[in-house]
Amino acid sequence: TMPGFKLHALPMSVSCLPIEALAQENGIEYEMVMCDLMSGAHKTPEFLAMNPMHCVPTMDDDGFHLWEGRAIARYVCYKHNLEGNYPSDPKKRALIDNALDFHMGVWYKNVTCKVLYPPCGFAPAPSDQEMKDLEKAFNDDYWPTIQKFIKEGALGAATPTLADFFFVLHLEYTKMTCPNSFVAKHSELMAYSAGVKAKLSKWSNWSGPADGFYTSKKA
Repeated sequence: TMPGFKLHALPMSVSCLPIEALAQENGIEYEMVMCDLMSGAHKTPEFLAMNPMHCVPTMDDDGFHLWEGRAIARYVCYKHNLEGNYPSDPKKRALIDNALDFHMGVWYKNVTCKVLYPPCGFAPAPSDQEMKDLEKAFNDDYWPTIQKFIKEGALGAATPTLADFFFVLHLEYTKMTCPNSFVAKHSELMAYSAGVKAKLSKWSNWSGPADGFYTSKKA
């Protein structure tokens, strides 16, 4: 087996789980180190030396540290040559990077933080007007963007792309927690998500804690 890395993480965090899923699907060894944010495990001098932003996930690969989830995932792809998930062809990779950046800059900030996180207690509930505006932005802008990513092969390819790993985790747990949200009720988006999930044969290896957590927060 390939040498492992340590992932300081929360086992129910949709920011951490894509990295676990990527490693599991590719048989890459890693150690999940539970980082208890409630007890301040992320504020110790040792942790701050690795990551001054004191957030999870944080990776320690034999003294080499990263803490942005998508940067960690890209590094895992580079190190283990995961050509299937993250092709080295410049255009294919750029399209996947485009989808990853959209996921971080637009989807996470707007949809995850305003739909999934409030019932979980991770973010304040948005106003009715904010939700109305968000649903309009989703229909006018976000969904056409995702459709373009699917058409270009950045999402929903025969082999899940690195961007698929991030989208599917956020979508599946949004569906589980917020079944009445506009996200969960969008049949084409849910069909895309289910299609990716079906290709991840190791899903049940890591999903237990997250399934339990998000089911308990069902809005």
